[in-house]
Amino acid sequence: MAAVATQGSTYEVIEITGRAGGTIDLRLGVSSFQYFEDIMSPVVTAVMGVVTSGDTIEGQGIYSGLPIVGGEKVRIHITSPMEKQREESPGVFELTMYVNRVSDYKLEKQRETFILHLVSKEGIVNMNKRILKKYKQKRIDEVIKDFLDILEADYEDENIEKTVNSINFIGNMRKPFTLAPMLAARGIPEVGKNSAGFFLWQTRKGMFFKSIEKMIFDAKENKEDTVKMEYIYDRGNEGLDDPEKSFSKIYSYGISNNKDVMAGMRTGENSTYRIYFNPHTFEFTRPEQSVFYPKEQEGMNSDEKPISEEADPTQIPKPEMANRIISGIYSVGCLEETIKDNEAATEVNNDNLSDVGQSISRYASIFTQVATLTVGLNTELCAGDIISCTFPKVSTENEVDPAQSGLYIIKEISHFSQGNRSYSALKVIRDTSGE
Repeated sequence: MAAVATQGSTYEVIEITGRAGGTIDLRLGVSSFQYFEDIMSPVVTAVMGVVTSGDTIEGQGIYSGLPIVGGEKVRIHITSPMEKQREESPGVFELTMYVNRVSDYKLEKQRETFILHLVSKEGIVNMNKRILKKYKQKRIDEVIKDFLDILEADYEDENIEKTVNSINFIGNMRKPFTLAPMLAARGIPEVGKNSAGFFLWQTRKGMFFKSIEKMIFDAKENKEDTVKMEYIYDRGNEGLDDPEKSFSKIYSYGISNNKDVMAGMRTGENSTYRIYFNPHTFEFTRPEQSVFYPKEQEGMNSDEKPISEEADPTQIPKPEMANRIISGIYSVGCLEETIKDNEAATEVNNDNLSDVGQSISRYASIFTQVATLTVGLNTELCAGDIISCTFPKVSTENEVDPAQSGLYIIKEISHFSQGNRSYSALKVIRDTSGE
């Protein structure tokens, strides 16, 4: 019988290895498994429900007999219905995670139940690392690579996008994943140099560092190579059990956010006024330098980004200037190793005037439209992938709704398997509506 997208998955390998040695096969004991990725998270996590007999290890259960105290290695290999249908393994779901904690432990007669909370190795190693280095005129992507090397993280060079700007800073003994989002927000991509803003995230395929602008540019210009899956929604759920249609079907969806005008104004999506104080000259940045209006940015779908007259920042009278005011103090000369000609260093280490305004605008705009989808389990999909969705008009099933249909970026994805059912839940985002 042909596989259907929502059928149960096959646990090929579910093994837990104790810190003192000894490996236990958990395949028959896993009651549920849920895995999470997010482009705003540098680690992946999972939750696994376990039900076992009480005498698995020398008269004891796994929890006490192994024992499970945190940090145990868990090998996972799952075959999804899609892989069964294709009789190949293009998206084999195979990874190694570690126990972060155990919750909801219950012991009954001849049975124990508990939940394992799993995290990737990098999440644990990050807690033991601090950045002590001083970085002088280093490209931001080079700094990110250095962080990943310190964490011994897996990544491919082509998945770490180059930035055009460099940065001067001292780690100040902060953790790599504490500093990384701060640096990612400052990164300016080679594509769309007027739009700062990167994401650093992890998937089962490794670490990724990519700009919002590049992700959107690739989706539009290289659609055939970039779009991972095309999904279709129909209200009647026809073909629910059709193996051919079930893998490309959206079983449920909803729009959780669609352009919050006031929230965008508060965050500075349309305009910011940036004031910085130079402690060497005792001067503030000049007003004509301080106002920022976002310039042209790549649009996910339609290029039109209308701003209502009431929200138009160009209508703000002086001296208010902008929707959001940002202030700060310049770092001046603190990274200079020597004093030249008996004069103190006066160079501004990082000029925030350009990238701060750009990143605020870009991060806000990419969440213009947020939707949640439920589809059949598709372990080929990862956070950061581009998918195409087709939705019908309210009045008819035969006509496509051009406002809701189009390309989306997967912000979050969760793969769920329990008994005889499995599915993937997605939160997808984009900065413009329409195809």
